[in-house]
Amino acid sequence: MKKILSLLAIGSLFIMYGSFVSETPFSDGPYVFNKGKKRLVQWVEDSMAKKKMLSPKNYSKFKSKDEKYFNPKYLFSGYTNEDIGTFEFDEVEKIAALSDIHGQYDLFIEILRNNGIIDDQNQWAFGEGHFVIVGDIFDRGDKVQECLWFVYQLEQQAAKSGGKVHYLLGNHEVMVLTGDLRYVHDKYLQTEQLFQMPYWQIFGPESELGKWLRTKPVTIRINDIQFVHGGLSPALTVSKFNAAEINNTFWNKIIDATPQDSIYNDPRIKFLNKSQGPIWYRGYFRDDNFNESQLDTVLDYFGVERIVVGHTSQDRVLSVFNDKVIVVDSSIKLGESGEILFVESGEPSIGNIMGDRRKL
Repeated sequence: MKKILSLLAIGSLFIMYGSFVSETPFSDGPYVFNKGKKRLVQWVEDSMAKKKMLSPKNYSKFKSKDEKYFNPKYLFSGYTNEDIGTFEFDEVEKIAALSDIHGQYDLFIEILRNNGIIDDQNQWAFGEGHFVIVGDIFDRGDKVQECLWFVYQLEQQAAKSGGKVHYLLGNHEVMVLTGDLRYVHDKYLQTEQLFQMPYWQIFGPESELGKWLRTKPVTIRINDIQFVHGGLSPALTVSKFNAAEINNTFWNKIIDATPQDSIYNDPRIKFLNKSQGPIWYRGYFRDDNFNESQLDTVLDYFGVERIVVGHTSQDRVLSVFNDKVIVVDSSIKLGESGEILFVESGEPSIGNIMGDRRKL
């Protein structure tokens, strides 16, 4: 899948290179590539591509005007996420969740700041709480990179306070990583041109963010809640997928798949990246035949009481099927407003853009 889409993308880029010209100056980045113990930092400044090699000895001399979302010290912090491969978390007192940011960095920050997830300096302020981004930072908006670096750094800050940031892969993460660039903002097509590199390749395994993204799960359980971008369909239970197998299949057999890989020959694997799979499913909201009895079967199969999803946009965070499904895609992607779900001591509530709370 990826290689086929990539060839199409590369072909279109060859046509663009040298002919596509930005009408107005723009900036983008940084993009960081691993070079052994060093890091190659590339960025766009006033429509000019720039780069600099950083090392553990000189990174502090690299001054970024965007330090609130990118500080190079985090590249050399020695941080290791000990939760890689862990998909279940128990006895968590405070949980917060939102989804579908789609490059709306400023609104994202406003919601987090007003609801106490971060402080006025954009630093972690949620203590030992768990903050879940239920997929889709990528595409549509023009501040995707700002959001990614902010979350990259927030994860490290949370760990130092005993908290956790969980960034789940949504369909748009998987699309970009597999070369499907249908929803990429025009700004990033200009970056492709300047870097002479397809957008998906900028997030390849050799890039810092690409490597980081490839550690992110599709679904996790916290207490009695399963978090997943699209949803868990009844078809998943029929196929006998558990959470660990879903995550490992995306990591090992879907992302970075090549035409000779089993995804093209194994319908069970291919199914995961289709409409009944966990990053695309919308049946809770758009399937008139779906009912609470079917949902109970799914909940029993995964051993949870609730499912929290994104993907299907709403005007606000809301619940269906007697609060057994909560959708946290509150249309942040429009850049106008948004909400965040809290579950504290088992009780759900909603924080709006101003930080005011209401019960679910």
